[in-house]
Amino acid sequence: MAADATIVMPNEGEKSFVEKVAQYYYENDGMPHDRGRVVGWMMICSPSTQTADRIAEALDVPRAAIDRIVDQLTPENDPVSVFERTGSLSENYTIRLRENSWAPKVRGIFSEFPDFHRVAREGLEGLRAEGASEERLVRLANMERFLGFVSGEMPTILERYEKNRQVGLGS
Repeated sequence: MAADATIVMPNEGEKSFVEKVAQYYYENDGMPHDRGRVVGWMMICSPSTQTADRIAEALDVPRAAIDRIVDQLTPENDPVSVFERTGSLSENYTIRLRENSWAPKVRGIFSEFPDFHRVAREGLEGLRAEGASEERLVRLANMERFLGFVSGEMPTILERYEKNRQVGLGS
């Protein structure tokens, strides 16, 4: 672990960024702050691959908490996981943020929208056929409209991103 010993602790700007990421995820996803801190740290840490002990030291978080968080961030058999772990939780494993991982993760999430849109559309059609009032169906109709829109637009957005990334504009 000699390489870890030469790494300096996060400076005030880095700590501020990590806290902002943690707060963002807390406010938008309900993610616990420590988990958000790990995400934030892995976005900016140097080197890009960090040992569990180093993450705990940098974030001033107990190693057991890091193990729990990393276990959540590196689900087994997740082909679109943003983080990659090398080693078991009983070791001083390493974790890294996969390069260009956000687009595949978002693509994986949005790939489920067309199926959910179909379920919402069929449910809406079925309930309307049974005579349900529009007042009663307003939430489902709003969801169906949103899912239809996103399902139609997301492939174009992701295609544009890939074209930009390939010419160096999106990375």
